[in-house]
Amino acid sequence: MKRILTIICAIAFSGAALSAQNNADTIRVNRNNSDTLVIIVKEKQSIDRQAKKEQRLAEKAQKPAYMVNVGYDRGYRADIELSWANKSVWGIASSHGFSFGNGLYVGGGAGFGAELTKNAVTPESDWNASYFVPVFADIKYSFTKTLASPFVSLKGGAVADITNKGIRTFANPAVGLDIARFSLKVGYEYQFGFWGHLDGKHLHNVKLGLVYTF
Repeated sequence: MKRILTIICAIAFSGAALSAQNNADTIRVNRNNSDTLVIIVKEKQSIDRQAKKEQRLAEKAQKPAYMVNVGYDRGYRADIELSWANKSVWGIASSHGFSFGNGLYVGGGAGFGAELTKNAVTPESDWNASYFVPVFADIKYSFTKTLASPFVSLKGGAVADITNKGIRTFANPAVGLDIARFSLKVGYEYQFGFWGHLDGKHLHNVKLGLVYTF
């Protein structure tokens, strides 16, 4: 009679074991001295955590990098910008900082630029070039994570004119559009000279920029 009950229990536990196998990490079957079937099921890791991980991987697989605003995600960010202002001022700059994952980026950087102007002093040369180095803080806010997202930004710092030996401060608020890794922007740049050939002078420029985010 005992063996018949054991066989019936074994059949019942086998069905339970097959069902439990999908919800457990390991299943170990032991038989004790009374020929009683013992099934020990090890507890599985958190199902919610695993589900969230699978969801993140699925979303990442569905949206490749070129389909989202890469500068929106949380983490270290760096970019390079080509700019043009006042018909004759060209520049290149790089900003490095941290994106907080909610559209806000805070960083800083430096660059190099040149201004080409007509030379009225030396007739043998039509153009005169002056070179300068800007150092700045950089704040940007993107409104969405989508492929095309509007943004506002503000750069501010100092510019050292290494050709004419002068220093000036500047502020450059701007608006623009993020498109995947690229950004197009237009802004207003105000400069005030406090040393050298621009001492006490105010400069006002419209500035255009093309940015690539790494």
